[in-house]
Amino acid sequence: MKKNQAVFKASNYLFTFLLLALAGIGAWFSYHYTTSYDATYGSRNTLSVPTQTLLKSLKEPLEFIAYVPDDADLHQQIRDLVAKYQQFNDEVSVEIINPDLDPERAKADGVQEQSQVILKLGKQSEALSSVTEQSIVNAIQRLQRKDNRLIIFLEGHKEAGLFDTGSSGFSDVAKELQRKGFKLQPHTLLSTKSIPSNTSFVVIAAPKQNYLPEEVNILNKYLADGGNLLWLTEPNQKAGLEALEKTLTLNIPEGRLLSVDDKSFIDVNSPTIIPITRYGDSELMAQQQGQTLFSYATLVQRDLSVKAIWDFDAILTSSNKVWLETNATELSKNIQYDQDSDDIAGPVNLGIALSRSAKNKESKQQRVVVIGDSNFMSNGFIGYGGNLEFTERLFNWLSANENLLVIKAKVAPDTKIEMPDWQLYSLAIFFLFILPIGLLVYGLYRWLARKKA
Repeated sequence: MKKNQAVFKASNYLFTFLLLALAGIGAWFSYHYTTSYDATYGSRNTLSVPTQTLLKSLKEPLEFIAYVPDDADLHQQIRDLVAKYQQFNDEVSVEIINPDLDPERAKADGVQEQSQVILKLGKQSEALSSVTEQSIVNAIQRLQRKDNRLIIFLEGHKEAGLFDTGSSGFSDVAKELQRKGFKLQPHTLLSTKSIPSNTSFVVIAAPKQNYLPEEVNILNKYLADGGNLLWLTEPNQKAGLEALEKTLTLNIPEGRLLSVDDKSFIDVNSPTIIPITRYGDSELMAQQQGQTLFSYATLVQRDLSVKAIWDFDAILTSSNKVWLETNATELSKNIQYDQDSDDIAGPVNLGIALSRSAKNKESKQQRVVVIGDSNFMSNGFIGYGGNLEFTERLFNWLSANENLLVIKAKVAPDTKIEMPDWQLYSLAIFFLFILPIGLLVYGLYRWLARKKA
């Protein structure tokens, strides 16, 4: 009997030991090795295969820096989002910072909004306009393109100065773009007679002196070979680029845009200040919000008299209080649109994006943007409204001419009900008429029955 008790006791000890050992081994494995399974339809909570492949191919650390207020729920949502990316790359990290407690670092990272996420790949960074998988993947690919972010600013014709610190210069926006990995370089066509082969796109920044025919030929050849271009022009200053205007099948009429909109928010009441809030539905402006500000601008429109060889998107559309003034030589606060003159009534376009299939195999699309203003990028205006965001969109779109990954949104199959019209009408009649009337009749019947009883 005592022997059986000893064996039973020893068995209990052995079972307890084995149970604790098994629990310890399980805890060790769970700490060092993690696995998960996405049971949703179509694996909606898992990154797509192209994104997984991109993450595994990264050779530099990828960091998400979230500048958000102290909010435990929001912080957890950010960590859960980044965890999806950490599954496929051990060098993906997340840092959450309260911008109010560390304003100097937020300023250094170019944080423009109260809650914003900065994506860093190695030494390069970019502010995310959204945290969808597509937006993050595109940002990663842009940050990877170190050798294809050379932007040429043409000079020699009294263009706006790239590194000029005056109010009309571009030094402030140049610093922001350089911080995001763009390489900005002044360039003189007359001395080089060519455009570098590794140029992402060329910028013509409101020249005040005419280009020579030889220089225009170089630009037209660059476009014919599939080059991308940002052309910023000013009222009545085509600067000898009429042939370029013809190549792009555009019409930039003489005159300047004037507005009677209320501009008291900037303490300037000038008819030459043009506020814009309408950006169209193009890929370039899909996420642009708020107000951008333009000054001393002109109209840019497609030339309808010639056959279209580009796809056109109006990206900057004014309100109906803006018009193209063709006659006024002196301006006043009371100036108005004259329907009996050559003035063009608003709404009008002061920015157009052009695109077409590229001729070279390395690019998917050739892209050109023409804007009837250059002041929005200047030091005097870049800080207003969404001007900086808009400028960054322009540069990203014009330089993103490689084949970007297209991540299809994963949608649950049961989030949308598709029914024939007769079924929808039947349901509407039943729930709006038959059911309420039926309940009313039944209630009346029960009330009469109880009253008789």
